[in-house]
Amino acid sequence: MSRYSLKPLSHHADLFEVALGWDPGLDTFFVTMFAASDGEPDPDVRLWRGTTFREIPSASALLSIVRDYAEVPEGLASRLEIDRLRNPHDQTRPISTLIAGLLGAGRGGSR
Repeated sequence: MSRYSLKPLSHHADLFEVALGWDPGLDTFFVTMFAASDGEPDPDVRLWRGTTFREIPSASALLSIVRDYAEVPEGLASRLEIDRLRNPHDQTRPISTLIAGLLGAGRGGSR
């Protein structure tokens, strides 16, 4: 799994972090956006995508979501794709089998 933390754009002053990366267990890229919560110790999750099997299939699809909320450094798309290639979804790993079973994804073909 990879994870990067990006600086939110100035017009999203309510956000303090935009976290994104690659999740090989779910075979998807993900993004989570955090804001301070009123009086609660845990941050408020404003957006959370990439929580289901193969929900965000490419770095470009991920960055099309993220660009509206955060500064995206040059080369991040390439780094994310390298993360995916270095840590591919492996359907034979026990955790992948468990996740696929829980999500009803079965053991169909991989990328």
